[in-house]
Amino acid sequence: MSETEAKTFRDKLAQIRHDLKSPVGHILGYSEMIEEEFEDDPWPEFQDDLNNINNSGHALVELIEDLLGPSKRSVEEIDFVTTQYQLRQQLNHITGYCEMLHELAEDEDRTEILPDLDRIIEASRSFTNIVDQKIRPVTFEGLDQQVNTDDIKPKSDASLPNRSDDTDSEDSHLPINYLGEGGNLLVVDDNPTNCDLLERRLSRQGYKSTSVTSGKKALELLDNDQFDLILLDLLMPEMDGIEVLQRLKANSRWRNIPVIILSALDDMEMIVKCVLLGAEDYIFKPFNPVLLKARIAANLEKFRLRRQQVPKLKIFISSPGDVIPERKIIRRLINELNEELADRVFLTPIFWEDEPLLASDTFQAQIYPARESDIYIGIFWSRLGSPLPENIKREDGSRYLSGSEYEFEDAMVGFQENGKPDILVYKKMAEPMVGLNDKDVIMSRLEQNERLAVFVKHWFMTEDGESYIGAFHGCQSEEQFVDMVSTHLRKLVLKQLDVVSVWFARFL
Repeated sequence: MSETEAKTFRDKLAQIRHDLKSPVGHILGYSEMIEEEFEDDPWPEFQDDLNNINNSGHALVELIEDLLGPSKRSVEEIDFVTTQYQLRQQLNHITGYCEMLHELAEDEDRTEILPDLDRIIEASRSFTNIVDQKIRPVTFEGLDQQVNTDDIKPKSDASLPNRSDDTDSEDSHLPINYLGEGGNLLVVDDNPTNCDLLERRLSRQGYKSTSVTSGKKALELLDNDQFDLILLDLLMPEMDGIEVLQRLKANSRWRNIPVIILSALDDMEMIVKCVLLGAEDYIFKPFNPVLLKARIAANLEKFRLRRQQVPKLKIFISSPGDVIPERKIIRRLINELNEELADRVFLTPIFWEDEPLLASDTFQAQIYPARESDIYIGIFWSRLGSPLPENIKREDGSRYLSGSEYEFEDAMVGFQENGKPDILVYKKMAEPMVGLNDKDVIMSRLEQNERLAVFVKHWFMTEDGESYIGAFHGCQSEEQFVDMVSTHLRKLVLKQLDVVSVWFARFL
């Protein structure tokens, strides 16, 4: 056998091992989930058979390595009849125990575990179909494409439910400053069951996660959200894990995000390639959940420590509740700058609200002081925000009309006394739409508009009332707002970095 033929054989065999290990990972993962259900409420009668399922799953992994492992050098070294028989035997054990446990759970009204038992049975059937189709001599006569286990339908009418949660909202993940207590993880795997298992496992370990089933979707998601770590599968259609990894490390915004490869491929050349391309770790499927947790925690800790070594800038975002889209834009722009300037600075956004809230003395006292931030951003449209309680007053005894006014003036005091924060203020120039059916609503909107007009005139209008001064910027469209904030924020951040560099230089 020539070297080319030998490599082709090794690649085909590695592909088959990968395809077989995928459903085995599902079997072990769901059996471990069921096991955890009974940690606080043991059920010995059930536990014995569950242990048998788990043991058979691990036996399958050993059989795959023994019968189809890297030690096999040619087709002649593979006993296809024996391989099929031994693999099927373990699968029969798994499905048999699962069916008995299914009946027992129904009899005892423990219906919460039935879905995971069904998933184990379905994974077993998928494994059987792969064995039937691929453990044959003909497989090695021209295998030129990977097996997609999702295309091999089990002989069952049951289908997996869609367990994906709505994770697209801006508040669906933990902030980056909580890395020690959690983190926002991105799972990239073309197999939905793999995604489901990982998301559930990560949730139990205290992480927030979002999963996508293609490299393209992963890159699209990264354009709009920030993640603290990526779990990446290698074998995917259209865009494989290697290409995704290359694109991540070539992009200034994403290159510092830790990437852990999760793959059933046990090719040493592939492992080395991933590491050289910038992957932080490589874990084989089916993975040990304890090991996975430890590896994730270690890489998040390194990520956190790198962030601690760069200067930090606090960006205070104050705004009433009618500019929620603009707040989301600012959050995204800050994320982008954090990723782009990861080696130089870390921007900490201070959002005093994620949804509109009424201001109160207790609530207001918990807000990080605007004057102690490095950059203040105010956004207005038709109103200043919620009125403050009567007991919160200026030194001269006058009342603040709103929380936004209170925070803006606090930032102004800081700038006058310490030269910071830098102040940016934006206002939508479009007129708010008001329905004509509710007189009280109309009068309230008019009052809010008048208060805002007085505020803007006081702080940002020239004496002739014809033009704006200072850091006030009107915007006509979302695109204009994005361009202005991005330009202004970048300019101020770079200015702050220059100041920090000068300060550090004194001690070098």
